[in-house]
Amino acid sequence: MDVLTDKKVTTRKNHQCHGCGYSYPAKTEMRYTTSVDGGDISSAYWCKTCDEVINKTYDYVDLQNGIGFGEVKDWDIPYWESVNLKYQ
Repeated sequence: MDVLTDKKVTTRKNHQCHGCGYSYPAKTEMRYTTSVDGGDISSAYWCKTCDEVINKTYDYVDLQNGIGFGEVKDWDIPYWESVNLKYQ
């Protein structure tokens, strides 16, 4: 998988976070990524919580097949919730 775009944006409309599946309103700061894998191009938005969890646990999680929708929260729900409290 090759990452084509990886940047922080302030959204103009509602988006679901690919990592936790929660919906976030317009004007929310999120990470936006686009990637290509085997000729398929995909894009995703990531909330601050999932972005931080990925950065801190990346080395411990097998990302060979990418990250499925909602999987970041499922890796370690108590840890995800503790990080999420910072952004409430």
